[in-house]
Amino acid sequence: MGWALAIDKSDIARAKLVDTPTQPLGDGQVRLTVKRFALTANNVTYAAFGDVMGYWAFFPGADGTGRLPVWGFAQIDESRCPDLQVGERIYGYVPAASELVVTPGQVTAGAFIDETPHRAGLPAAYNRYVRCAGDQGYDPAMEAEQMVLQPLFLTSFLLDRHIRNEAAFGAQRILLTSASSKTAIALAHLLARTPMAGVTVEALTSAGGRAFVEGLGLYDAVHTYDAITDIPADSPAMIVDFAGDSQVVTALHTHLGERLKANIRVGGAHWENSAPAKNLPGPAPSFFFAPSHLETLIQDVGPRGFQNAHSGAWSDFARGAKDWLNFQSKSGSHSALTIYDSLVRGDAIARDGLVIEL
Repeated sequence: MGWALAIDKSDIARAKLVDTPTQPLGDGQVRLTVKRFALTANNVTYAAFGDVMGYWAFFPGADGTGRLPVWGFAQIDESRCPDLQVGERIYGYVPAASELVVTPGQVTAGAFIDETPHRAGLPAAYNRYVRCAGDQGYDPAMEAEQMVLQPLFLTSFLLDRHIRNEAAFGAQRILLTSASSKTAIALAHLLARTPMAGVTVEALTSAGGRAFVEGLGLYDAVHTYDAITDIPADSPAMIVDFAGDSQVVTALHTHLGERLKANIRVGGAHWENSAPAKNLPGPAPSFFFAPSHLETLIQDVGPRGFQNAHSGAWSDFARGAKDWLNFQSKSGSHSALTIYDSLVRGDAIARDGLVIEL
């Protein structure tokens, strides 16, 4: 008997641990035993937009509850696929659960694709699993960074390219909400790494998070949610919205008015207030779906071109992560539930990188 974190799709604050039967393997299938995974605010976004963006479709629960997608490492403990051996370490998109059965296809020395029928129409980026022994970029000592930060960094990497391709939509000020979130920090890092001429990158955070955000040294200015009307509105601005808080969005649109050039919505850290704001002044928020941008980028530059650009940027970011991030490991399924509950409540500390060991 295994376990899974089961989430009420109609109220993501209601989660529990459930027992799950061991699934028998069919021909060509492989059993992945989940060994460790990260839990971040990004996972709350997966839950908050589970139906709208299709995240619940990856790992359907037999009881009708949602299975939380996470990024982590697993081990092949049973294989009926001749190309994959028992004992291999695998990295990829797994449920917060004890195991995942996959149907590998397109197997190479470095990766495979899960071709389980219900995943056929889902974004390809989430269906790819890395074989660690064949991954030149794999470093056992960097597993925590890979789990906690790499999925978030990819979104930020794609956002950075999108903003540059659009010349910041004509803005001279880029405002990042939920600026203490790891995805926002990664974007701020990339924008600071190669500054855009005449464009400042500014943080919007809670009063309690201000000191942490200022200490990062990545933002040209730091503003707080309780002082939105103090943000200068004398030059064109754009928003990259990681918070998804409708009240914050309304206040920003109202304050910036015709100076606002774009609002890119990325996440839902403030999921409880995430219902889309209506009748906003200025441009309507536009949701950024990273897998679609990834597929377009790979089509434009090719897999190798993407890999070369991403790998260098990722290595630079990952090397400095321990300067501002405190990696912490917690053991067992009950820890997974406890940390998930804290993330949903907004109690998690921005400086912590949380890993569940199983």
